[in-house]
Amino acid sequence: MSQKVLFIKLLLVHYATQGLTHIHADCNDNVSLDCQGAEIGNRKFLAVTWYKLSYAKKIGIIRKSKDDESSQTYNFTLKRNNEEISFGEKYSLFLPSVTPEDSGTYMCAISANIGGQNQDLTVNLTVNACVTQADLTTMTNALNTTQDSERLCHEHILDLPVMWTIIGYVAVGLAKIILSLFCVWVNKFCLHSRHYRL
Repeated sequence: MSQKVLFIKLLLVHYATQGLTHIHADCNDNVSLDCQGAEIGNRKFLAVTWYKLSYAKKIGIIRKSKDDESSQTYNFTLKRNNEEISFGEKYSLFLPSVTPEDSGTYMCAISANIGGQNQDLTVNLTVNACVTQADLTTMTNALNTTQDSERLCHEHILDLPVMWTIIGYVAVGLAKIILSLFCVWVNKFCLHSRHYRL
């Protein structure tokens, strides 16, 4: 019985992870997100729609029917210059000049013919941060300033002689002993005065 349960769990894990693809890109790269459904190759579908998933909402990007030459775009635009998003080869989603804001989960929804099964395939896009030369120069100057200030701080530090350190430890130790003796004396005094009252 446990073997059957394990087999079913393995099938579920395989099915759940089958549709998720991870793509990493650098800033300003042109990226093509593949829609690798079985129906794409044999053209047994009605339409392909790309969505961007954001906080459990599907934001429509672009849609194309199997027999149409043109595609239908939604109000989705890239955050810079209103660049065109289009279909690539085999209904892949072409994103020009991606930036970190374009990172996220995209979904390719394949609408099947009557009697077929719809497919939703997800692609996780991660875009590395954009680095400019000005940022690197600023960081170099900041590091040089920090190193100069550390050198100045180290020049002003004076080490205490070993004798002063030992005297400090002895003084703290004696203060603890005197305080402990005082607490013991107060405790005995309180107990003794209670004994006379009774």
